Amino acid sequence: MSTPIRLLQTLVLGTWLSLASQPANAQGFPTRPIEIILPAAAGGTTDTALRMLSSRWQEFLGQPVVVVNVPGAGGAIGANRAAHAKPDGYTLMSAYDSLLVALPFVQKSVQYDLNSFDYLAGYGLGALYFSVPSSSPYKTIQQVIDAAKARPGSLNYGSYGIGVITHFAAERLWELSGARLTYVPYKSSPETVMALIGSQIDLAVTAGAGPAANNPRVRILAVASEHRRPDQPDVPTLKELGYPVVLDYISGIVAPKGLAPDVKEKLLSTLRMTLDKYGDEFKSYLESNADLLYQEMSGDEIKAIWQDRLGWFEDLAKKMKLDPR
Repeated sequence: MSTPIRLLQTLVLGTWLSLASQPANAQGFPTRPIEIILPAAAGGTTDTALRMLSSRWQEFLGQPVVVVNVPGAGGAIGANRAAHAKPDGYTLMSAYDSLLVALPFVQKSVQYDLNSFDYLAGYGLGALYFSVPSSSPYKTIQQVIDAAKARPGSLNYGSYGIGVITHFAAERLWELSGARLTYVPYKSSPETVMALIGSQIDLAVTAGAGPAANNPRVRILAVASEHRRPDQPDVPTLKELGYPVVLDYISGIVAPKGLAPDVKEKLLSTLRMTLDKYGDEFKSYLESNADLLYQEMSGDEIKAIWQDRLGWFEDLAKKMKLDPR
């Protein structure tokens, strides 16, 4: 075979391999179902909200959008799978603060970081609430702090799990105020509220008001939010009380790092169409069933917020002496 022919074949092969190694583009995308990995068990409020959104989204994408539950290791199993999937737009993930910002400090099996994903959009904001039993002598969070400072370690508080966003928020408040309370972890926010009602703990820190909302046996003292929540307008924020603990947790959608720009734009444009048409229905569901405020946020916005939080989560994790398990 002559040298020019061999050279031509080499150039053609090299070009083909280069193109094959690049992320898929949007020509004809999507041609098959898209999976959204939810790193949690089926049946929860996030699961049902995501299924509602995905069932509407497929109307504009022209292919089914399937929610795949991958629970385990606090969400690390599902997030690991999503982070290492092919960045072709056919695998997405439902993301939230604890999964991307907190879990890497407490879970050895985490094989990703914030830079492992492309960020598409955020759609909901949740809040962290600080509550006591209605029989408690404490009427304000400042009274809890003062009592804990007067008798360090004599009061205890509970939230779900170790190294999750509620745990970090509480420890941040104790760090800023100089209070010291004993931590008691539970499996979920509802379980934490039941322990509170049963007087097993003095204070509960929960993701969402949940069973604490409008419960005559519970008194909500404060919320770790930027602004007062419209569903709990009488509950002051920690920020307005002088403690800048602002952790409105975000629910959003991400993809493995490396999406082709036109694939990303196809996903975003159809998501915008979905929210334009079904936004009111989705908003009502989120606020009534998932304890989330409907809020559209860009991928750049949610990544910037999580990146900003990462620094003080890392600093606080060292002070909390969290040992990755």
